[in-house]
Amino acid sequence: MTELLKCSSCGGDIQDDVSFRQCPKCLLDLGLLRDPAPEGELSDTVLPAPARDFGGYQLLEQLGQGGMGTVFRARQLSLNRIVALKVMSRGGLGSIPALARFRREADAAAKLDHPNIVAIYEVGECEATPFLAMRLVAGGSLADRFNDFSAQEKKAVDLMVTVARAVHYAHERGVLHRDLKPSNILLDNGGNPHLTDFGIAKFLDQETDLTLTADLLGTPFYMSPEQASGKPLSVVSDIYSLGVVLYELLTGRRPFEADKPMDLLRKVIQDEPLHPRLLNNSVDPDLAVICLKCLDKNPSRRYSSSLELAQDLDRWRQDEPIKARPAGPILRARRWSARNPALATLICGLVIGIAITLALLAEARDEKNRKSLALAILRTETARQLQEIWESPKPFFEIKSEALAAMAGKEPGRLRMGEKRFTFGLLSEGNPLDRVLAAAPLLEELQTGMGAGERMPVRIDLRLYKTDQTAIADLTAGTLDFVQMNPRQYLLAQQRAPGIQPLVRLVPPADPGAILARSAVLFTRSNSGIKNISDLRGRSFLFGLSDSMATFWTKVHLVEAGVHAKNLSSFRYLDRLPGTRTNLSSNAEADLGNPFSEMTPVEAVLDGKFDAAVVTERRYRQVSAGENLVVLGQFPDAGLLVAGKAGLTPRSRTSFQQAMVHLKQPEVVQWLWGYSAAFQPCADAGLEELRRKLPAELQFETDPAESSNERAP
Repeated sequence: MTELLKCSSCGGDIQDDVSFRQCPKCLLDLGLLRDPAPEGELSDTVLPAPARDFGGYQLLEQLGQGGMGTVFRARQLSLNRIVALKVMSRGGLGSIPALARFRREADAAAKLDHPNIVAIYEVGECEATPFLAMRLVAGGSLADRFNDFSAQEKKAVDLMVTVARAVHYAHERGVLHRDLKPSNILLDNGGNPHLTDFGIAKFLDQETDLTLTADLLGTPFYMSPEQASGKPLSVVSDIYSLGVVLYELLTGRRPFEADKPMDLLRKVIQDEPLHPRLLNNSVDPDLAVICLKCLDKNPSRRYSSSLELAQDLDRWRQDEPIKARPAGPILRARRWSARNPALATLICGLVIGIAITLALLAEARDEKNRKSLALAILRTETARQLQEIWESPKPFFEIKSEALAAMAGKEPGRLRMGEKRFTFGLLSEGNPLDRVLAAAPLLEELQTGMGAGERMPVRIDLRLYKTDQTAIADLTAGTLDFVQMNPRQYLLAQQRAPGIQPLVRLVPPADPGAILARSAVLFTRSNSGIKNISDLRGRSFLFGLSDSMATFWTKVHLVEAGVHAKNLSSFRYLDRLPGTRTNLSSNAEADLGNPFSEMTPVEAVLDGKFDAAVVTERRYRQVSAGENLVVLGQFPDAGLLVAGKAGLTPRSRTSFQQAMVHLKQPEVVQWLWGYSAAFQPCADAGLEELRRKLPAELQFETDPAESSNERAP
């Protein structure tokens, strides 16, 4: 009988033969510490190859591949059954939204058990790569077999009734799909539909950080007007998407088409769809009425539930009167006037009397509506452009202050004479859209504060970088005014551009959780025979991210204990693949899996791939007692700072410092750290201790004997 162990994070039961020592849910909940590695360093080519064993599954063939991962036809060895195995690509491992979509799809599946919703059998991780094992639906998607249904009304309605009932089942259990479209409706060999891909689903009883971002995602052709404009969503948003699919089946085209995404979004939000019979005069009139009720711009006039839609489609199939044919306002008024002629004449006179007043009010209201629509389109289009640029080779995404205001739901201020414009550089840690939305209120407060100090209007644009190396290079070149970095990066940058200066430093709160998350420990197995840092000679070591403060302090501790790179049997950095750098003894060939998981260093040491490593103190404390790990050294993180370029005027430096120091609202500043925090002024004098330690980092990879010979007369 297989022995049960405890998950090192949540304490739940896991099997003794689970090498990663955590349950699947905790594996998907692991936080990511840094941004993804530079483009090209992590490739999808490291996905498991077919015909190999992967986490208890034999991969038989690749079925498809998307931005988040690859789907294989696989055999589950323990139950000898064929499944669809979705494996996250290595490129998505460093992406918080990709992991969030995996976790969300798994969480949604846990709530749903329906014959027309693709079931997820298992959520797991192999080689630090998350996967989902799902029921295999072998008949392709509705998008692949569209022609099988588009020319046959009854067959199309049969399909939509089944899909609508499955959607209603999900809604009853608090799950809003938000991405209903033909490619997410799979068909089995009998032509029966099965809903899949709940990766951006919303739980109606929860509000999470992904909600706003996912509202702006989805597929524009199938978005409801409220989703396209970033407004709160309800079940009727999915009903609109079902209406788009039905419209496409009836007419052979979607309600709105456009060459430019902004034009498409404007149409979705503002225009009315053509009547289906104008595109296909063979469409049954009642079926067209049902379809247009789903596509009503006003959510309150759509079907109130997917079940109501399914029932009305059932009435059509059975040749019964449908309920989606209410009398229009003109017809209702005409009937009422016939019943009440005298009162109708009086009301007609009153209507004429107030018409002029309403016309004047309408002009002002239309102007306000136009502005609101323009802001909604700008906000959604900016999110779309950000997503496209992030997938391109461009190293950063720049968004102007005016667009930032729109992203925050505010009307941009008017351009004023003599205003000053600055650019703030940030590293995208995780979801870039979340980073933009979180930065918007801080930069708005910063604009106001700097404007008071500069005594003139100020605008601050945001430049979101994929890698911190590019951001720092732009600061030293003078094309960026302010940028976030750690103290080590600042000191190295100052060697290249002596005029740059530290302006403010982020001071973490006294909260123990925040301190543990940022401090780090050097550790080893209790049975390794290593008692102190000097005993690491002849042993292997796993560093953290190459440019992190944890790696910097680790090297300092090693050098001070007399241990250099040449003294280690091998070493590696978490974010550098074997063979990407030719430093002495740096070619440890172990496959570490996800380089951004806090559990990766722990697993590498426990599995014997490395003798020692560095990890956050929080993660160490969670697993050390149960795994017999011991501490060799410990040190705090020095925190982040914001530096200014060399050409800043003294007034600009001072106004920036004062504005940042006066930012006290926790909801404004915590996005940069992850905890409520505050800024304090920073100067070169406060970094002297770090400056004195910099040579130790260089000495780590330099032969000490050679250095002594070079210094000898």
